[in-house]
Amino acid sequence: MLNFTKASLYVALLCATVPALAQTNITSTAGSLTAQYGNSNAVENYPKLIDNNTSTKYYIDKTSLWVQFEAARSAVVTQYSITSANDYADRDPKNWNLQASNDGKTWTTLNTQTNQAFASRFLTKTYSFTNTTAYTIYRLNVIANNGAGAIQIAEWQLQGTLTGPASGPTNVTATVQSGYKINLTWSDNATNETGYRIESSLDAVNFLTRATVAANATTYTDSALSAGTSFIYRVRAVNATGVSSADTSDVVKTSVAPSGFDITNYTNAKFNDPYNTTGAEGLDKAFDNSPYTKYLAWAATTAIGYSLPGGAVATQYSITSANDASDRDPRNWTFQGSNDSTNWTNLQVVTDQQFTARYKKRTYVFPNTTSYKYYRLNITANNGASITQLSEFEIIGTGTGTVNTGVPAAPTGFTTQSVSSNQIILDWADAASTETNYRLERTTDTLNWNTAFVLPVNTTHFYSLDLSPLTKYYYRLRAENANGASAWVTGNNTTLTATPKSVWQEHWFAHVEPLTLNYSNSSVNIYFDAAVSPSITWMNQDFTNVWEYVKQNYGSFSDPKLNMVFHSKAGYSGGHPANVFDASHDYANVGDLGGSWATREGWNLHASIHEVGHIVEGGSKGVHNSPSFPIWGDSKWAEIFIYDVMKRLGWSADAQQAYNDFVVKAESFPSPDTYWFRDWFYPIYDRADSSAALNRYFELLSQYFPQHNGEYTRDLNLGEFVHFWSGAAQFSLELQADTAFGWTKQLEMQFKQAQIDFPFTYPQPLLAPAVAAVPEKKAAVLNIWPNPASNVLNLSLPDAVKVYNVDIYNIAGVKRVSQRIKGNYNSLSISSLPDGVYIVTVTDDKKIIHRQKIVVSNTNR
Repeated sequence: MLNFTKASLYVALLCATVPALAQTNITSTAGSLTAQYGNSNAVENYPKLIDNNTSTKYYIDKTSLWVQFEAARSAVVTQYSITSANDYADRDPKNWNLQASNDGKTWTTLNTQTNQAFASRFLTKTYSFTNTTAYTIYRLNVIANNGAGAIQIAEWQLQGTLTGPASGPTNVTATVQSGYKINLTWSDNATNETGYRIESSLDAVNFLTRATVAANATTYTDSALSAGTSFIYRVRAVNATGVSSADTSDVVKTSVAPSGFDITNYTNAKFNDPYNTTGAEGLDKAFDNSPYTKYLAWAATTAIGYSLPGGAVATQYSITSANDASDRDPRNWTFQGSNDSTNWTNLQVVTDQQFTARYKKRTYVFPNTTSYKYYRLNITANNGASITQLSEFEIIGTGTGTVNTGVPAAPTGFTTQSVSSNQIILDWADAASTETNYRLERTTDTLNWNTAFVLPVNTTHFYSLDLSPLTKYYYRLRAENANGASAWVTGNNTTLTATPKSVWQEHWFAHVEPLTLNYSNSSVNIYFDAAVSPSITWMNQDFTNVWEYVKQNYGSFSDPKLNMVFHSKAGYSGGHPANVFDASHDYANVGDLGGSWATREGWNLHASIHEVGHIVEGGSKGVHNSPSFPIWGDSKWAEIFIYDVMKRLGWSADAQQAYNDFVVKAESFPSPDTYWFRDWFYPIYDRADSSAALNRYFELLSQYFPQHNGEYTRDLNLGEFVHFWSGAAQFSLELQADTAFGWTKQLEMQFKQAQIDFPFTYPQPLLAPAVAAVPEKKAAVLNIWPNPASNVLNLSLPDAVKVYNVDIYNIAGVKRVSQRIKGNYNSLSISSLPDGVYIVTVTDDKKIIHRQKIVVSNTNR
């Protein structure tokens, strides 16, 4: 089953007619139901809690959880009911409380119950309490059940009285203004409001109040907004009884901030805070140019001071969130300047801010022409914690200070660890704060250092992959910046043997079996436990072919061999993967499965290839982890992967059977009745360049998505997912996402922000969206992408049979690349080009038909 950190379903139902003075079933009115955990089985997922059907239920394999309902308008709830489900009384909730909130952060406990038991199935128990306050959000926190390893509830109802203005605003429109402002307008439909509440959000889920304006107002300008950010707004009418339903704007984006110099990098600048915070999470970590360290103040408020003797004119600053605990993020602050450290001028006042991800950088631009010697970020509130943290604080401006002209400090503590026949792991301490990159070089003879790796700033760990067995490798490492390079530090180690173990003793999870090597060649090792007959051989050639195709389409995965482990002993079922980054499986690519393996039939083949698909997603392009896993689960990616493998290996009947199985499968994530294969993966596969598009997705992730020390640092959201697959398909998938998942405001916001954060480009759709049976491709239009580009430039050309000349000139007009190409879709290598700005021209019969400026970034991806 797939667990979501926060799952959401929007429910819009008509209110039933109720007798006078009777209470309203609030959970049957318009609003949204959310849950801490979602069940990937739609039949038992949390929407069943409020479907007014006691024969259905919400089931989840957790012993504590929360569910909440956010009403469209305020409601005074004084009663609620819980109905037991169809079976297993030990799954019934036992201890819980009901809480209410108007902002999702400050909660009031309305009712607490302990030691509750449901004497029969489908029994409804009602709980009443005294409450006169209107809230919009109600949360049921189940703290314990009656002893089982899971919780189930058939129905949850809230009863009360809807309050607040009955008529909310309409026609809410948001327009970006200069100076990082957004102007809002709306239609005033209420007759008894005392004002209008303005709320904004960065994710279309969590809204924060920005202001409350007077009754009859129809406009508001929101200012002091962060640059390069997508916003969505909603407006509600308010009065003493609560709030009306909200009307929501479209998504709008502020412009990106201009580039500038970070004056906190002057070497004669000084920093302070009220607590003199030092140590591993001291104040200096806010200025060390690493988002992977942090400043932690043991207080709910703090102030970060900066001083420069020569003064500086600051015009923007940025704050980057730290690694964990979002309630520690700054929420309200004032950015101030001073020339005597006593009298302060407010340069910008900012309230109700949120950081939607860890290591998220938000930049704020403000007008200023005055030089100040002192600046201060005065943080007056965080998001609810008793301590405050951030990873980086930068001030952008022009000033008089000492520029560091020294080379960066050399790394320290350099170590090497040989972990397999093809991998040595390198570790070191980042002693520099001014490096622009690390350079790592490798050799086998100490003379010819012919393999260089340029690593990002703050790197301290490296997986040296694709090595040869029983070979001694020498390494040297240094930090570099514009002033030069540090001294080299060196190390060496020898890889292990590539000879597979005849008996491999399991030592992972609950697996303890001695595995016997039943078959081996240059591509696979096949291991059986004692319960699998050694006479079974169908998987030998099949998985040789599978792994050879995987390496052909997706890359090496370091180890040239795939290890397939087959169990038939009782207690072993299902399967799991491992890859060359996993110490638990001896740094090998492994598919480990339990079942009966006598025949080459559907599940045996599908499940085995499924695990290989996990190896691909978890270790592709030399980067560990799968940031897509929370979206496609376990696993919709595997379906298109299985289909592609079978098709490319010429297993026509198997591929057709896989297609027939997958095209009819519906899931409850990310929304109910989602047909992943039919409406998402197969149309992409069919309209784009099939296998190449699947590989291109992982290429783009490795080039653009946040990573540190060889591992992705966070998961994708759905909008980012659509953006990266658009890059892989080489045309926008907005319409396809609408068909597959439903295009919500939340998805639109995430998608637009992803285009800002990861600026590779692609043309609009070549075709309208459709299901798996799709029309033939139409002719391509001329497009060149991505921009900025790294190593490879993609081109779509209007005529598939015509030959075109593609030339790339540097900014001085010198031709650096020239190639004749043919076909609608092409890839052009630009790996030899130094970083910089270039002009690409496309010539058709000696006439230039297209000219485009591109930015090449081959070394700092």
